[in-house]
Amino acid sequence: MATLEVVSTDQVAPKERLPYWQDLIWQLLGRLRSEARADGTFRGRMEYGDAGEVKLCRLSASSHRVSRTPDLIRQDDRGYLKVVVQLEGSTWFEQSGHKTLLQPGEWSIYDTMKSYSVSNTSDIEQMVLLVPREKVLTAGMNADELLVQRYSAQAGIGRLAGHLIRKAYDELGECSPESAETVGDAIAQLLRQSLMERAGKPTSMSLREALRDRIRTHIQRNLRDPGLTIDQIAAALRCSKRNLHKAFSNDGVTLSDYIWRQRLERCRRDLAAPACAWKSITEIAYSWGFSSSTHFSKAFREAFGTSPKLYRMMAGSEAAPAEGVSAAQPGADLLARAVLREGVASN
Repeated sequence: MATLEVVSTDQVAPKERLPYWQDLIWQLLGRLRSEARADGTFRGRMEYGDAGEVKLCRLSASSHRVSRTPDLIRQDDRGYLKVVVQLEGSTWFEQSGHKTLLQPGEWSIYDTMKSYSVSNTSDIEQMVLLVPREKVLTAGMNADELLVQRYSAQAGIGRLAGHLIRKAYDELGECSPESAETVGDAIAQLLRQSLMERAGKPTSMSLREALRDRIRTHIQRNLRDPGLTIDQIAAALRCSKRNLHKAFSNDGVTLSDYIWRQRLERCRRDLAAPACAWKSITEIAYSWGFSSSTHFSKAFREAFGTSPKLYRMMAGSEAAPAEGVSAAQPGADLLARAVLREGVASN
């Protein structure tokens, strides 16, 4: 299971709370300097965990200020973007000449590779995420126009992103590491779509499309598991089977067909791969989730127009006569060679 850790200044004596908090901020949210009233009244709490490469933290604290300077950046240059979803209180963000005030129901995003300051003017509660910048920023995006801006968590794609972030905190402790990684990828994708929407770039992202991408990611990561079924996917993604089917309703293929097509494609590649020459056809089929060699052979022939054995022979030597293909069967020979060429081109 993915885990959520909880730390709080309540764990230490009042006079030690601020130094304790400063160390937490330093360790968990990147190299940051933090300042607050040192009168023993400061209180703070963080609940944090990882969703794949996305780091999540739910933070509540007394009024305080944090800053990141060039010398601190040199100590920690992992290249994250930081996302803050404001739940309570108000916060000023300042970076690269941009300054914005965040209120509850809004979120913003800024670059940890540039100097910035964050001033929490009252007691606050926030959800804070560290996301690899390559997962959010794409070629052609003008980051200076998109970062340190207010985004609504109440409408549009921003609402979907905010909802998924909140649900991630609620469910992360019950997720497997694989499911948590899928959730992290989906959050990054919605953030990217939010920035594209602000930039005026065409995007047709919808909740259904986001779910379909999550389903595909889960399938690719679990394709070898013979227990990968629609029931298992629904349980892992905490989604109804009806919504799973709806997510694929416009693709002209059912979810079950998509799973088997992906497995057949992996088998086809392995049959043509010299590195897998020592494996039997049955071993390859079983390694990609098939449980019957007869079923695999039939499905492979229906998908590619030739048997797995013939396909592998052609992959080994295009010039050699294909077993079972005579001069009276030129069509089958041409088909086998065409399938082989397609496989070599895709590898």
